[in-house]
Amino acid sequence: MEKTAGLSLYGFPSCPYCRRVLGLIDSLGLEIPLRNTMTDGAYQSEIVNALGRGTVPVLRIENKSGKVQWLPESADIMEYLEERFGA
Repeated sequence: MEKTAGLSLYGFPSCPYCRRVLGLIDSLGLEIPLRNTMTDGAYQSEIVNALGRGTVPVLRIENKSGKVQWLPESADIMEYLEERFGA
């Protein structure tokens, strides 16, 4: 979990774009918590406040200094995860 500290995925399991990202997370053997925006409105509000829209998936990246970056779009999230954790 240490290598993925500071990462969380906002979305929900029945979202096809979220499933693509979740599949990659699983295949890379990563532990990134899913912040379910369908069951917890606070998570939905967080991404709307951060990005001005509520579309998912969104990867929240918090670095060691506490700076937060929001990465929307499944293809961009997958590219980031592949570059950072891929073989």
